[in-house]
Parts: sequence; structure tokens; C-alpha cells
Amino acid sequence: MATPWPEAPAPGFARDVVLVTIDTLRADAVGFAGHPNAETPHLDGLAARGWVFERAHAHSVMTLPSHANLLTGRLPYEHGVRDNAGFVLPESVPTAAEAFAAAGFRTAAFVAAFPLDARYGLDRGFEIYDDSYPEGSTRGFAVAERSGEEVVAAATSWWRRHAGEPRFLWVHLYEPHVPYEPPEPFSTRFAGNPYLGEVAAADAYVGRLLQEAILLEGRSDALVVVTSDHGEGLGDHGEATHGLFAYEATLGVPLVLWAEDLTPARIGAPVRHIDVLPTMLEAAGIDASSIPGMAGRSLWRAPVASVAPDTPDATYFEALGSNLQRGWAPLRGVVSRQRTGAGGENGSRLLKYIALPRPELYDLGADPGEVRNLHATEAGAAAELAALLPEESEWPPAAGTVSEEERRALQSLGYLSASGGLDLPRIYGEEDDPKSLVDLDRMLQTYVEAYQDGRLEQAEDLARRTIQRRPRMGLGYSNLAQVLLDQGRVEEALRLMIDAERRGLASPSLERQLALTLAQTGRARDAVRLMERHATSSDPDSLNVLGLVLAESGDTARARDILLRSLELDERNPRARQNLALAALHAGDWPLCEREAREALALNPALPLAWNYLGIALFNQRRADEAISAWQRSVELDPGDLDVLFNLASVAARAGRREIARPALERFVRQASAPALGGRHTADLTVARSLLRGL
Repeated sequence: MATPWPEAPAPGFARDVVLVTIDTLRADAVGFAGHPNAETPHLDGLAARGWVFERAHAHSVMTLPSHANLLTGRLPYEHGVRDNAGFVLPESVPTAAEAFAAAGFRTAAFVAAFPLDARYGLDRGFEIYDDSYPEGSTRGFAVAERSGEEVVAAATSWWRRHAGEPRFLWVHLYEPHVPYEPPEPFSTRFAGNPYLGEVAAADAYVGRLLQEAILLEGRSDALVVVTSDHGEGLGDHGEATHGLFAYEATLGVPLVLWAEDLTPARIGAPVRHIDVLPTMLEAAGIDASSIPGMAGRSLWRAPVASVAPDTPDATYFEALGSNLQRGWAPLRGVVSRQRTGAGGENGSRLLKYIALPRPELYDLGADPGEVRNLHATEAGAAAELAALLPEESEWPPAAGTVSEEERRALQSLGYLSASGGLDLPRIYGEEDDPKSLVDLDRMLQTYVEAYQDGRLEQAEDLARRTIQRRPRMGLGYSNLAQVLLDQGRVEEALRLMIDAERRGLASPSLERQLALTLAQTGRARDAVRLMERHATSSDPDSLNVLGLVLAESGDTARARDILLRSLELDERNPRARQNLALAALHAGDWPLCEREAREALALNPALPLAWNYLGIALFNQRRADEAISAWQRSVELDPGDLDVLFNLASVAARAGRREIARPALERFVRQASAPALGGRHTADLTVARSLLRGL
């Protein structure tokens, strides 16, 4: 017999609603799911006193679209956000925060990582949308992020300030996302399984949020909802992280509802992420019709059987990142109960269909590990589920351009997005199936690890093997160009990028890198001609690069106009401010150069070029000691920039700062004499040696 649905409190019982999303938390990685090594006492406590949904599914296996599903109650093809890059939630799509704000709730969100940056549109309706990590990526694949400790501290402070008022709070914790680097004591305690260490850390942060905020006021009138955006592969079906496949390791999510008045229950019926928003609205006494177009339903009552992907009996899902960014086959599917006769839940099977060139069908009850593909033997059942897939109004989905910051940040997270704007095929073969390319996915992730660790020869080899394996995939050319530039092989990188551009394989990010490299090698006018097509673009990153190369070409007035337009589109972009400082530098306007450099550094103090421009501006205003300090900071951030090192060494020598000048000059002479540099610093070397003799 099916377990009866538990009795729910009356609508409107929750004065406060708290949504906690724990990034990349597998459904089976917590104690209340039976994991023997999990250390999740706070989550287990909520689960023991609340409702646990044992068959909850996401619809997306990437952070941004999955949170869009949660916060709109719509499926990905309905709200239009299909991947972590190149998509922004349309203003026409109403959000949870807008509904809560209209009902008189104070609203705030505290998010931990770049994929949920306010630029993607999830901030609508929130009075406070706190994504306070350093703006702008740093060298390599660094990503803007902050710890759960910082997130919870900020959320707790906001909660206390608004005591006595109805509140809707969303807290996003980045743990346990890759890289798995749990803080102590969890790092030591889980030395052999750092993923579980990060899960334990996330649990501790949830406990702190509960004790220092939600439960601080005595009896709580809050509904607390805890879920994750998706799971983590951890080697399941060959997937190390997430985004490639949609097996249960990444599609299944934990889902817990807790409130003081709930009778504890464990519910085995399948439920979906899009059901979370209508559940929260009903608990708060908000009419669900205030958000038109929601596909989900409230979980306070049992579902009714149906046969469509936007109804309680079916869960539509997709994994489109590798399609949109790499040109691989798109993955879409549906989970649905197939009735086998009378008897309610006992007379049915929970089937999962995955639409790929090599399609898959699994009985999740009998085969939870999804190892027995039934597609060949149960063609009829597969056809029934395939018929539930929605017809897209536009395919492939229209994505915008992926910025350089997005590309680097998402690569560092393991998503390896290359670019937007790929010319995607309409027909895919078995060679395009992600199952056939899992080795290439692993190779791409290994490239990031090697590059990040400074193993550039290995990274170069992996990039070349990527091109051999998939010659029409632009990401391989981007990776190879990047590692060649880092090895100082500029002309070789230029030839590669120009060839990719001519053959139509250059992504927008590779095109931008080509323009920057042309400008850096004295071909700024060629760079301007390459980027001129973006003069009327609404893409701030392309405008930013156009402005930079215009400044390098000497057209500083137009460069400033273009860069200011870029800032209108993305006002918190520190690199646009940095480039405005460069334009002022080329124009010889030293006070303006100083002002723009300081603006850039206020947004991100880890920009070595901004520190260099600041040093030049200060030096030209006869403030040598301040200039030396700025150049010291620049060299700390990027020890390989020989131009900055020479500025620091020569000015310190002439200012009598021997303690700074001597080691800087010696280091410059040593590094600039390297044969790989081809004598590019010959004149500066002569000056440096002369200064050393003088010291």
C-alpha cells in the first residue's frame, strides 16, 4: 500500500520562509539518507523533525539554470536559462522574491559564488542581493567565491536586523563544490574523502544559521527548505563532477521541509524542484496566481497522476552545457511512473528516459545505479516516455556571448565552457553522444588542473590532444593558445589564433584574446579592425576589449566612449575601469589615470595591471614613493611581468631605495636574459645592468 501523504499545516502558517541551497550536494551524501560516513548532524536533525522527500529531482545539472527553476517554478525551456553562461533570466519571468516582496515580506539573498552573480537576473525582487566576492577574475582559472562562514554571517546579520517582520531569505552555500578543500577540523577528519569534508562543513554552516538566526527568537514561525541545485558524479558513469550527464548521482537532490508544526514524515513519491516555490508560497499564505506560468505544484498535498512533463507525475530534465559550449549532442529526458496495474504506487515503476544518439531507459526502483539500459528490450515504454519530451519553440536555445570572466570562472569550476555563439549542428551521431566523449571531458578537466598547477608542458600536450580528438571544437584552440602565451611563445599563439579565426573555429573569447595579443605585439590597428564589428554590440566584454585596443592604437577619446558604454552595461566590471585607466595613461592625463585605477582596485584589489597603471600615474605626478608601493603590489600579484619589474627596479634605484632596487634589478636581469624571450628586453637590460653597477 502507498504511504498516506502526511497532514500539512493550514496555508499561511509561516511568517518567515528560508530557502537554503547547498551547491553540489548529492542526495545520498547525508546522514539522513543513510550514508555511513557522513557527518551532517544539523541536516539530520531537520530531517528527523520535518518532511524528507526521498525521490526529489532537479531539472538541470548546472547551478544557474537549476536555481532559476527553483526561484521561478518554471522549467528550463519555459524561463529560458539553459546553461551557466550566456543566459540571463528574462525580465518578463516573475520570481519568488517579487511575489514575497509584493506580499509585504522583507527579501534578501546571500550567494557564495560567481555562477549566481546578480548579472544573471536572479536578483529581481530582493531588497538585498549579496554577492560580495571580489569582482573580476584573477590570473588563470580563479573564480570569485566566498566561504559559507562569510555567507552565513551576512545572512544572520540581516535576519536579526529585521526581527519581527515577515522575511524571505535565500542562503546559497558553495560547499561542497569542487575543488574540495574543506576547512579545519573537517580537512583533517575527512583527509581521505574531502568531498564529504565539505559536506560536513556545509552542515556546520547550516547549524550556525539555525542557531544564530532562525531559532534565536525562541519558537520559530519559519518554514525552512533545504535542497541542492544538483549532485556530483564522483566517478559515477565516468563523470568526476557534474554537467555532462544526468544520472541520479547529479540529477537526484535532497529535499527537506522543516517547521515547528510539521509531523515528521518520509515521502517516497517523486517530486521536483519546480514544486518548491508553490510550496513556499502556500506556507506564507501567498496566492500562487501571483506568479503566473508556474509549472510546479504545492507539496502540501499528494500529487495526482498525469501524463505530461509539466505535471506532478513526470519530471523533465536536461544537461545542455556540453551541447551549447562544445557542440556535443544535447541531453534531455524525463522521469515518470509507468502504471503496471491496480495498486497505486505499488502498481507502477519509476522509469527514466534519456534522449541521446544512444538512448537510455532505466527502472530506477529495480536499478538505482542505472547500469541496465532497457531501451532495446522495452521500446514501447521508451516511446511512451519519449513522447513526454516537450517540443522546443526554438532549438538550439539562443545563448548570448560568454564573457572572458565567465569562461575562466566556469572552467575553474569544471564546467569548461568555451564560448557562446557556436554553429551547432542539427543532427548528431553516436560519436557526439557524451557517453562517447567522457574520456575527452576528463582530458579537458585534467588540462585545467595541469594549467592551474603550472605544469604547462603537460597542459600543452593535453590541449593538442584535445584538438586531435575533436578538431572542430573551438575550446581546444582556446586552451592551446592560452598555454602558449603563458610560455612566452607569442608568435606561435598568434599563428594558431589567426588560423582558428580564418577557419571559423574561434570562439568570441578566442577572438578577444587574439585582439589583445595583436595589440600587445604592436599591431593595435589590426586588433581594432578585428574588434570593430562589435562597436554597436550590447556585450560589455567585447566593448571592453575594443576600448582597450583603441587606447593602445592612440584613439583615446573613442576608447573612453566605448569603455564608458561597457560600464553602463556592467557597472561593476573592474577590467573596464582598468582599461579606462590605460586610456587616460595613453592620453597623459595622470590624475584621471590615478582615479580610474583606484576605482578598478576598489572593485578587485588583485589586478596587477591596475596597480601598474596606478604606479605610472603616481610617478608622473612626482609621487615616487607611492609609485614604488603600487609597483611592489603589482609584482607580488604577477611576478612574471617584466615591464612592471623594470619600472619598480629603475625608479627605486634612482630614488635611493637600495633595499628595494637591488633585489628587483637582479631579478629583472636574471629573468629578462632568458633565451625564450628572444632579446625583447635588450635596451632595458642595458639600463638595469648600469643601475646595478651604480649601486
